[in-house]
Amino acid sequence: MESITFFSNKKDHRQAAEDIIQQAHKRLDFEPNLALFYATLKYNGKYQAMLDMFNEEYGNIPQIGASVDGMIYPDDMRTDGAALVLCRDEDAKIRVDGVKEKGAINSAEKLAKKIKCENGAVVLHFPLMYVPDALKCTESFAKGLYYSKRCKGADKEKQKGYAEKLADYCDRENIFYLPPTILNIFAKQTSYKVPIIGINVMHTQVRFNSPRIFCNFKDIDGGIAALTIEKKGVGAVYDDIFPDKGKTLEETKRIVNREFTVIKEFNANFEKNILVSLDNMPPLEAVKNLIYTSENKNDDLLKHLDKGAYKLYRPYVLLFFNKKTNGAFVLGIGSYYPFDLFPFFVDISDYSEDVALAYALVDGKFNAFTSSLDNLRSSNGKFVCFFIDVGVASAFGEKIFEYKDKTKKLAGKNYFGILSATPSAYIPPEFQLRNYLSESSNNTFFMTGGTNACLEI
Repeated sequence: MESITFFSNKKDHRQAAEDIIQQAHKRLDFEPNLALFYATLKYNGKYQAMLDMFNEEYGNIPQIGASVDGMIYPDDMRTDGAALVLCRDEDAKIRVDGVKEKGAINSAEKLAKKIKCENGAVVLHFPLMYVPDALKCTESFAKGLYYSKRCKGADKEKQKGYAEKLADYCDRENIFYLPPTILNIFAKQTSYKVPIIGINVMHTQVRFNSPRIFCNFKDIDGGIAALTIEKKGVGAVYDDIFPDKGKTLEETKRIVNREFTVIKEFNANFEKNILVSLDNMPPLEAVKNLIYTSENKNDDLLKHLDKGAYKLYRPYVLLFFNKKTNGAFVLGIGSYYPFDLFPFFVDISDYSEDVALAYALVDGKFNAFTSSLDNLRSSNGKFVCFFIDVGVASAFGEKIFEYKDKTKKLAGKNYFGILSATPSAYIPPEFQLRNYLSESSNNTFFMTGGTNACLEI
């Protein structure tokens, strides 16, 4: 696949789009059959106007993209603008589809029915967590407060029932797309034959009506889109910063205890993707004397979201252990919600109730955040599209700009990378490098930090 990237960070969104178009007029020397468009929150609320301008130029080809925190492309790395990548591959069948239906799982199921891929790969774009407008956020907080209140004093089974109602509400309102659940829907549709990469879009500085998904030059809000590349010889690499899992759950726990600084162990009560309690206490109450958490009142949280000043990064994590895969799941713990129940990104029904609070140490793992690039099969002439955990910026600061030179050395001149929330993946066994700790279900991998993936097309 041949590609060329055009970037602009002009203050006005229309000027930025026009700048990109003019660059393409001067430098594009092939007829593209795929467009990728990614933009940072610099242009939040203005994406459709930019897409309309690109549609006038390239509306006859499929397009996919999203709002992200940054991008890496030949000779540069940016965190404050927009990039249009035009690609050509005469040997590939390329298709982009997207939907926004009521319910995250319902949307995924309807989109999956449109997907056919015998050879190649599928790249999904969906929000890891979608933040709606102020009115809907207020409604969501009210739901969380209501079910949290009902849980107080209730027995364990009733608490699970209230948590399930909150989980169903979050799914129905498309607030959470649970990566392992979503990936498995598409893996089944493709008969478990091809790699499926999940671009789990979420911003480090959260604001209303974000993140956004783009499909065929339309901003489909918090929907889900799929890029299908049907072609033999497509390479897929998934990796993460964690050690291999053990052969048994007990062995995995010993490995994790060496990898993390464990502060305390708890017995957890949860249902689907809602954490109810730790040692019979609300999650944050159970850990508040062990970690630093700030109190987020409802009105303060809404004010931060309106300004785009609410940061998600937290160094403390909860460790959950998977009884079926012997893997583990790392969940950042902090005062994200103005209520006691704790929703998050994975259905942990298959996980043990034994949970550990730990401190994540990433010193010395700078290169591991891009380890998939170290395992490229052959970048010679191929387009390398890769996805990196933006959390590396919180961990290492400006050092991340060293990735610019590293990428050029490993991927040549034909590549494009995205900085966003950690990618997830369904990876058939023949593509797997090792026994990943992050296996959340059979051949499906996700963590809330430290994963990376790439495709060679």
